[in-house]
Amino acid sequence: MAGVSVHVKPEIINWILKSIQFENIASSAIELLRKWQSGEKTPTFNQVEDMSKKTNIPFGYFFLDKPPVEECSIVEYRTINSAKIAEPSRNLVDTVNLMTDIQEWMVEYVVENGQEELEYVGSATGETQVLSVAEDIRKKLDIQVDWYSDRQNAGESFRFLKRRMGNIHVLVMTSGIVGNNTRRKLNVEEFRAFTLVNKYAPLIFINSCDSDNGKLFSILHELAHVWTGENSFYNAPINADSESREVEKFCNAVAAEILVPTESFLEKWKSSYDEILDKIGKIAKSFRCSRFVVVRKALDHGKISQETYEQIVKELTSQFKEWQESQKENKGTGGDYYRNLASKIDRNFVMALARSASEGRTQYTEIYRLTNTNRKTFGRLLEEVGGAG
Repeated sequence: MAGVSVHVKPEIINWILKSIQFENIASSAIELLRKWQSGEKTPTFNQVEDMSKKTNIPFGYFFLDKPPVEECSIVEYRTINSAKIAEPSRNLVDTVNLMTDIQEWMVEYVVENGQEELEYVGSATGETQVLSVAEDIRKKLDIQVDWYSDRQNAGESFRFLKRRMGNIHVLVMTSGIVGNNTRRKLNVEEFRAFTLVNKYAPLIFINSCDSDNGKLFSILHELAHVWTGENSFYNAPINADSESREVEKFCNAVAAEILVPTESFLEKWKSSYDEILDKIGKIAKSFRCSRFVVVRKALDHGKISQETYEQIVKELTSQFKEWQESQKENKGTGGDYYRNLASKIDRNFVMALARSASEGRTQYTEIYRLTNTNRKTFGRLLEEVGGAG
């Protein structure tokens, strides 16, 4: 059976080539798929089995009569109507599916334990103003207007906000890969973040392949979506307001107001006499945020012209792309495995899983599936998050 030739329909091969992300697949596998596509070679049972593992396409899909229609409804909420996301990647599909399973489990858990609906979910109506939503978010998170002043950088600000969101029952999950497969890297060009809104357990997923500044903006943009009550699929650069729907512009403005409060911004702008780029850089550093946020704030408040804004954004975008390229070359040491794992998975979710298991309500096989762990690693994960503040 293993060496027997099998038939895979051309339309299935075409669909597979559209579904995979080439940077995550060995060139030899891509070359073989193309030879199957052209008819130059005929696949064997063994080769299809191997290709299934390499492409993360379910084995049975190779023998369908026509390409499967997979639900990935979160893409309907994309920030930018990009052709690139017309066919979501396998990495995205699998990530959304896992996050959906996690949210469904958590909703069932909190409802069984008597939690009521979270009143802030969907509380921002069409008439709600940016400043009032920003103020309400700060109030719920129990942070001051100048909350950023005690943080050292964007990474520290992100972790601080993530902890505060946990206090109000928002699940925040972060990862740069699918599950624990380091070969399945999430593409920040495909998406930066997404949000699954729910009255009991809203879930925010952050693509950790983004920069610290990008992640910081994303987590607040997504939290603003929780307030609007609308799901989000954030696949745009911060400066893409002109291409965005109104709800996206609103969430961008809320995030920017929390990161860079208008009154403080205007004071800092007035007191600075540096050249424009230096001024923007210094102000961004004082707020521990991206220069994109500051330059947009400057445009919105008439401090720079549209032409100047576009020139600066072009320069900042070029610098960001250079950073992305450097990240591809610099793979790093990986750090402590369990600390990294704990940073990816929401602490409240891990603790809820542990309590449910101790009560005999959830099987450990389900826990291991939802957390991509096993008996040993889940125990260590629990120790890691249990010691967190």
